[in-house]
Amino acid sequence: MLIYISRLLLALVLSAIIGFEREQQDKNAGLRTLMLISLGSCIFTLLPFLLLPISKQMNFTYDFSRIIAYTVAGCGFLAGIVIINNRGKVAGITTSACIWAIVGIGILCGIGEYVLAVVSAFFVYAILKLKYVKIKLEKRVKRCRRRRK
Repeated sequence: MLIYISRLLLALVLSAIIGFEREQQDKNAGLRTLMLISLGSCIFTLLPFLLLPISKQMNFTYDFSRIIAYTVAGCGFLAGIVIINNRGKVAGITTSACIWAIVGIGILCGIGEYVLAVVSAFFVYAILKLKYVKIKLEKRVKRCRRRRK
């Protein structure tokens, strides 16, 4: 049972790091939203492991991957809601992709792939920060152009 709790906690911590970054940028899916999505995907991933002893007692089999597949599909629907078409301008695509990535991180935590989950969370965080690196580079280019004139 302690192993399952550690998996849930890791999913919460990793999603909190990414959610905090989204919260700072005042995005639709912030800290609490991403933490709940990651926690939910981790819970649904843990469910087959909890059902395994029961299925052996009752002598029936089931496909573990179906629960994960439906978790991804359900969160895909949730991610689709975030994308907004506002006066011909589409917004929320990065937040939507972030939700999908958080689901993957929650699933990785649920199956016990801690290293992959941490590395994936690091990549997501780094990708989200790329936007701000780009903005800083653009400001420097503008300063250089002003100096040349």
